[in-house]
Amino acid sequence: MKKYLRRLLFILLCTLPLAGMPFAYPLLAGDTFRFNYEEGQKFHIEGFTDEEIYRNDVLLKTVQIKNVGDLTVTEVSSDGAMHTGEFLYYRGDRNGEYMLEETYPTRFFRDVYGNYEISPSYFMPVVRGVPTFPKNPLDAGDQWTSKAHEAHDFRAVFRIDDPVILPAHASYQYLGKREIDGDTVAELSINYVINYTLPYSGEADFSQSFPYRVVGYFNQRYYWNLDRGVPRSYKENFDYIFIMSDGEVLEYRGSSHAVLTTSGPLDERAKAALAIEKRLKETLPSVSVTSVPEGISINVGEILFRFDSDELAEGAAEDLDNIVGVLRDFSKRRIRVIGHTDSTGPASYNQSLSLKRARKTAQELRRRLAALGPAPGITYIGMGEGSPIASNETEDGRRLNRRVEIIILDE
Repeated sequence: MKKYLRRLLFILLCTLPLAGMPFAYPLLAGDTFRFNYEEGQKFHIEGFTDEEIYRNDVLLKTVQIKNVGDLTVTEVSSDGAMHTGEFLYYRGDRNGEYMLEETYPTRFFRDVYGNYEISPSYFMPVVRGVPTFPKNPLDAGDQWTSKAHEAHDFRAVFRIDDPVILPAHASYQYLGKREIDGDTVAELSINYVINYTLPYSGEADFSQSFPYRVVGYFNQRYYWNLDRGVPRSYKENFDYIFIMSDGEVLEYRGSSHAVLTTSGPLDERAKAALAIEKRLKETLPSVSVTSVPEGISINVGEILFRFDSDELAEGAAEDLDNIVGVLRDFSKRRIRVIGHTDSTGPASYNQSLSLKRARKTAQELRRRLAALGPAPGITYIGMGEGSPIASNETEDGRRLNRRVEIIILDE
């Protein structure tokens, strides 16, 4: 009888953990949190902030901020990936419109757990090392800690030229997971406190007020896509107090929310576009290369021409030589050159200018390529102001719309 009971107890102990549970989620298995990187993968972040600014407890103003980030994974290793891209900083007005104020390039390495390696010369991203995950699997309720940093641009406000890096100690808790739009999404609680005295050299000019000490907190709900290994969204509250060198106290408090989307992996055409852009940016930092339905588009902006003219700008010859260095690798492909303008001035004038610029570019490319061997067929067209890629209501938008595209057509 005792032997039977022992055997029955053994069977119950072996089978009890499986009762009522699907085999895909074994008891106490935990969830593994890792960034899943693929070369060419793109991250798009769009966030909004409502902020109140106080001086000595008196409200000075409220501001609305929009941040847009576009990052591309350019190199992948077994332990992480290199990211390059830019962040766009917009300031809201009373009408609810956002005006672009600053563009921040960035480049950083992030490992599969979320730890950053980034040059201190970059202003973006602001928050670094959040989230950071432990190596062991996590169950709902688990907690952990890690180091984090914030980088701030104080050039306009406090005339501090370099990014100001504020260290923080982050605390995490895994709150659980649920299904959202067919994906398994984990919810994390993230909190950290900043308490930092800024170091100044003995040569610092204190004739103006500088931040002496920064004290504050940040709490966030972070949503992580467990199926894909990528961020999904977050919402947060913050309150930072700046004790100034002249004794005044500034306070920045508010809330933010953001949505993060990813695309990838890239197809062969998109991978080729990424490789071309990487090559051209060594000499043409403003160029952008993208995959389009017709082939691969090289957007050289307006750098080839003098303002409001089809006369080549100083330095355009070297820029054209660099572009030809890429096009010669596609000698069997046809090339299409497209000219664009902004909406300033009469539409007929803009149409004519875009056509002249496209023709001049095509002529210069054809001449250079013919000197290297059989030249591909090159056609050109002027689109005038009809295909804007940005708003013509701002100078930045008009600058983006004034451009020449060189498209390497599919075979």
